[in-house]
Amino acid sequence: MVRRRERAEAGGAQNLAGKVVDVINPLTSGSRGLELAIGHTASDGEWVQRRLPGARAIKAFNSVGYARMFKPEFPDGPPDMFICGNDDAAKATVTGILTSFLGSTIDIGGIEGSRVLEPLCVLWLDYAMRAKSRARAFKLLRN
Repeated sequence: MVRRRERAEAGGAQNLAGKVVDVINPLTSGSRGLELAIGHTASDGEWVQRRLPGARAIKAFNSVGYARMFKPEFPDGPPDMFICGNDDAAKATVTGILTSFLGSTIDIGGIEGSRVLEPLCVLWLDYAMRAKSRARAFKLLRN
């Protein structure tokens, strides 16, 4: 994770100003396999937004495997993709992409939502590894 942060800073905040940046998951190897490298009081999404203030940080693309990211077919319908970020226009751009790929996007608010979305990736990965299948995704049930 440190190298990734160094690369982000080396790229220059000025080069990312105005760009929509999807925050990746801060994963590391641990006793249970992959786990969060940071969390609870901060998230990688918040770190990116602070360190690259001109970038339009968005957290998404972390609860569906890449093989099922585009027009996935599940027996219970398309999965939901959760998204957060402080820039409404950037969220609208990413929501448009997600809607065309998956069909359903759920906006959970500002970039601090990364604190709950980053662990969601760990849950997805842990379950996929135990089930020996990445053909898994989340769907929020509504009543």
